Amino acid sequence: MAERVRFDRNARYGASMGGVLFAGYLNIITSFDAFIQAENYAGVLGTDIPMVDVFEFLVCLGLYIVSFAVFPTSAARRLGAITLACVTLLLWATIGIERGVGNIVEPVGLWQFITDQGLITLIVSLGGWLIVRERTPAAYVVLLLALISPIVSRLLVESSVTSGAYALVTLGVVVIIGLGGAWAAVAIDRWIRARRSRSETARLSG
Repeated sequence: MAERVRFDRNARYGASMGGVLFAGYLNIITSFDAFIQAENYAGVLGTDIPMVDVFEFLVCLGLYIVSFAVFPTSAARRLGAITLACVTLLLWATIGIERGVGNIVEPVGLWQFITDQGLITLIVSLGGWLIVRERTPAAYVVLLLALISPIVSRLLVESSVTSGAYALVTLGVVVIIGLGGAWAAVAIDRWIRARRSRSETARLSG
C-alpha cells in the first residue's frame, strides 16, 4: 500500500516558497496597465481588458495570501506577511486607478516611482518572505535594494528601448534583486546571531 503523503512542515515550506516565487513572477510579467487605467475603457464597446486584468490581479493577490498562510511559522508572522501583501497591492491599485482617472497628477515622477511594478513586486515578495522567515530587524535593510527597480525602469524608458527589452530587463532586475536580497538577509541574520552568541558566551565566561 502506498505511503500516505503528509502536508508536514517541510511540505508547507516548499509549497509556500513555490507560491511566493510564482506570485512574484506573475506580479512582474503581467501588465496591469489596463487595470490601473480601467476607467479609461468605460463605454468602449467590446473591451474586456479591465475585467481580465482585475482577474489576474486577484489571482496574484490570492497566491500571495495562500503562500504566506501555509508557511510553517507563527500566526502573527503569517498575518503580518498577508497584511503587507494586501495593503501594498490594494493601495498600489487604488493609486493607479486614481491616476488613471486624473484625480492624482502631480508630481508625475514621484507617482511613477512609487507605483513601479518591480518595486511593488519586491516589497510584497521579499518583504513578506523576510517576515515569515523571522529575520532580524537589521536584515530588512535589504528592502532598500527594491529602489533599484524604478530607477532602472526610468533609465530604460529614457533610452527608448523596445517593449520586449524593457520586459526582459525589468524581469531580470526583479529576479536578481529578489533572490540576492533574500540571501543577503540570510547572511546578515547569521552574522548578527553569531555575534550575539559570542557576546553571550563571553559574558557568561567572564
